[in-house]
Amino acid sequence: MTDLQYIRKNALIYQRYKDQFDSLTPSELLQFQDEVEQAFTCVPITVKYVSGQPYANCEELTKDIQVNKVMRISTDFNDSKLLPGELNLKFRAVHDWLHYTLQAPFTAIGEIQVYKYQKKHHSVGLMQDILFSEVVLQACFCEYFGTFAAKQKLVLLNR
Repeated sequence: MTDLQYIRKNALIYQRYKDQFDSLTPSELLQFQDEVEQAFTCVPITVKYVSGQPYANCEELTKDIQVNKVMRISTDFNDSKLLPGELNLKFRAVHDWLHYTLQAPFTAIGEIQVYKYQKKHHSVGLMQDILFSEVVLQACFCEYFGTFAAKQKLVLLNR
């Protein structure tokens, strides 16, 4: 399967599946949230939360980190049921730190690269399935359709 076929397949999955957030038990939700908190402790740089999109590409992210010793994380569209408030911003910080570390572009292919490393911060099984939905499926949808989905949802392929 080519990269474009993989992106298309995952975009269509995200489009067609129903939101499965309500299938998570409170303990499963708490476990994912705890794993995000723990992963955030591995970000070794000052993180600042800002309005707007601070970086157009990985090069701008890299320059800010190397020159200013700071990583800026957007507070825009921060209304996740899965990761409320600051927890979603911490998730973004871990994710963007991995973009910097891997020098992965802000494309679906770059998101897939980041996912492969970010999943090491999450338990095998459901927790990595949640991460796959949050990173890979959403990125593929955005790249294939040219915009983020109107409503963010959780798609669990193994449930």
